[in-house]
Amino acid sequence: MKIYTLFNERPRFVLPLALLALLIPVALIEYQVARHTGGAFMYPLDDTFIHLTVAKNLALNGTWGISGSEFQSASSSLLYTLLLAALIRIFSAHAWIPFIVNVISGIILITVIFKRLQKENIRPFGQLIILLAIIFLTPIPILVISGMEHTLQCLFSFLFITRLADWLEQSDNESGKNSLPLSLLLYGVLCSAIRYEGLFLIAIACLLLLYKRKIGTAFLLGFICVLPVVIFGLYSISKGSYFLPNSVLMKSEGARLSRGGIFHFVFDVILRKLTVTSVGISTIATQYLLIILPLSYLFFEDPLKKNARYRYALILLIFCTFLHISFASTGWFYRYEAYLIMNSVFILSVLLYKYGSGVLSGFRRQPLVTGFIMVILLLPAGFRSASAFMQSSRACVNIYNQQFQRAKFLKTYYDNQPVAANDIGAISYYKKERPLDLVGLASIKVVRSIKNHYFSPAFLDSLSKSEHVGIAVLYESWFSDSLLVRWDKVASWTIPDNVICGDSVVTFYALDKAKIPDLKKNLQEFQPVLPAGIRVKYF
Repeated sequence: MKIYTLFNERPRFVLPLALLALLIPVALIEYQVARHTGGAFMYPLDDTFIHLTVAKNLALNGTWGISGSEFQSASSSLLYTLLLAALIRIFSAHAWIPFIVNVISGIILITVIFKRLQKENIRPFGQLIILLAIIFLTPIPILVISGMEHTLQCLFSFLFITRLADWLEQSDNESGKNSLPLSLLLYGVLCSAIRYEGLFLIAIACLLLLYKRKIGTAFLLGFICVLPVVIFGLYSISKGSYFLPNSVLMKSEGARLSRGGIFHFVFDVILRKLTVTSVGISTIATQYLLIILPLSYLFFEDPLKKNARYRYALILLIFCTFLHISFASTGWFYRYEAYLIMNSVFILSVLLYKYGSGVLSGFRRQPLVTGFIMVILLLPAGFRSASAFMQSSRACVNIYNQQFQRAKFLKTYYDNQPVAANDIGAISYYKKERPLDLVGLASIKVVRSIKNHYFSPAFLDSLSKSEHVGIAVLYESWFSDSLLVRWDKVASWTIPDNVICGDSVVTFYALDKAKIPDLKKNLQEFQPVLPAGIRVKYF
């Protein structure tokens, strides 16, 4: 009770404490990582280096791609790449730039949410509890250390959802014409430009407007907000690539335009994603939103009738969650679904704080049952967050032990020579000659072969040789034996305690027998500088 009174009497403490709750875990994680890497700054994802590489080439060479001389649609975030490129142009290329961007973005995000809680007339102690729930359940510190665009995605989606909900509520209460706010158009553009999943929010917002017979407004909002995607898509096509980025194409599961293809898409792809829970805690936590959000809509039916902005926010989140699970990815270090978790925690926390005592009063007769149901519903989100914090420093060390060491080795001995690889982020950033991406993220030829159904071991072998590739560094588990038997295995590195890399074992191959002696000699020469714990094997 004293703590409650203290914060209510001293509201100025709320925001500083919330920011400390964000920044202290970030500092502790980075300290743990630095102890293992000898001070080398590292991310828990190889993807961050892909953003850095594209941004570096855009800033220094005017080329959007992994190579400084050739377009490659390798980034799924248009705005983030442009932002990093601008900063690299000003400060030159530094690996820590995405981290600084995310620290600043995290601080802005918490501040914006804090201001919104004040607007909702929530008392200071309630503000602090809600902010802490958002920070640790999203979890925002993990997004910050990842150095990706998802912290900004959380910020822009929050601004779009709350602004749209406010405007729709205002439109319901006011007669006459109510023009579309410029701020809403701006937030919508930012949502689609920061991540392609932002189009889900835009689509649902447009459908809401159509339902409310604001036809012209719906088309205006949709047209303006999809412009970044359309402009980049047309530019990409003009460069000989596809409308969508390679990363989006590689992860998408489109329906074939036939009865069987549509049946497969609906009943195997969509329903499987909505119901199968054996694919990881991130997917389970996201699927549970499709239970928690509609239930909240029912439980808070009376308050929602009086406060339309909450109703509109819940509708946006329910249908956006459905579209995201059906058509996009979850997981891969707790980031893809983070914007859904964050916005859901916010709206549910506000509803519970303001109306929970009245709505849940009927359940007080059965406290054990009520508690059990709430624990079951919230458990996946809690496990997801705990898993993220437990794995964060180890994931950074994994990237340092594998991706960074591969890049360091290739830069030392094959800096100006083409090599073939998968997970090419760190390799592309540190190495001068771009690698051939065997899985297609940075190779339109590989993407085209997959989309046109002629991808095969023979194709990869032929492409590698036509690109004058001498060695390949890859995960054997990702490729067919009929490809690998065409090349000569020279050595492998095995990292311990893998939680993030696609495989704990990376293998070195020579595509030409004449390359074997030099490759083996270089590996043996490099071996003493490998971090402790990496197991080396020669064949």
